[in-house]
Amino acid sequence: MKKVILSLGIISLITVSCQNRPSPPPEAEIKKGYLIYQNNCSMCHWETVSPEQIRDIRKMVKEGKKPPFKAPPMSEVSARVKKFYPSEREFVNFVKDYITNPSKDKGVCLPVAYELFGVMPPVGKNMSEDSKDAVAKWLYYRFKMSWEEFMEKHPH
Repeated sequence: MKKVILSLGIISLITVSCQNRPSPPPEAEIKKGYLIYQNNCSMCHWETVSPEQIRDIRKMVKEGKKPPFKAPPMSEVSARVKKFYPSEREFVNFVKDYITNPSKDKGVCLPVAYELFGVMPPVGKNMSEDSKDAVAKWLYYRFKMSWEEFMEKHPH
């Protein structure tokens, strides 16, 4: 009987734990977020870079040249923001605020990113709340790496 009660307690705990995790948004919302990225962000932010590209870009920067993009790649942005805002809700709220009212003070970029690119323009000011929400969720769910994993795979 004790085993049955213990088992039921463990199952209840697992069920409650799983209910507290946010479920990924519907695929349609992720696709909408990707389209918003393509139309509003991709002209400055590449979606992702390979370790080889990072190596080549780092060499260019050391030679005093500019990188081939105007802002950090989204894979790096996602990993960096998750370091400071790991939950979906915190991440989405930060991204929505930052793309609307960007500033160096509230940004989480590495200092070198500000040196190379400056602060981004407020592209979110011209977006609906739904669009900001969709692009922020796309950014959160599209990339799975933590900051530490990203830096291990893409050393700067």
